[in-house]
Amino acid sequence: MNKNHGRIECREVWLVDSQEMEAYLDQDFGWRAVRLSGRIRRSRRWPGSTQWEQQETYTWVSSLPLNSTSAPQISRHLRQHWTIENGVFWVRDVTYAEDRLQGRKIGPCLSIFRNVAINIIRNQDYPFIPDGWRDIASMSDHGLHLLL
Repeated sequence: MNKNHGRIECREVWLVDSQEMEAYLDQDFGWRAVRLSGRIRRSRRWPGSTQWEQQETYTWVSSLPLNSTSAPQISRHLRQHWTIENGVFWVRDVTYAEDRLQGRKIGPCLSIFRNVAINIIRNQDYPFIPDGWRDIASMSDHGLHLLL
């Protein structure tokens, strides 16, 4: 249980040895070497509240064997995954509105330019991508200097 963003959050992790399902998962879904599966339930509530207000359940699979990992390790790995998800894809979807763009044929090229812009802004230690975006855009000489 931890406290983030002004709310209390509890995560429960269940681990199941999935070796007996390995052949089925490989044959029907093409998932090779699934050794471990599990479920994580995340519950949130505001401080002072006695009732959990929001619960989400996720199911996942892994190639890690059950005897080489533990629930806290899996929980840590899943948190790292969401850090990447929020740090990369959320920025692309929200700040750059990538999902709403209609240029499907030139999408891969535009994606490269977005990646360059995101990396430049992160390398300049701006706390938020939109802050760096506005700051660099307001000083054209500075922006060109960062590219060179």
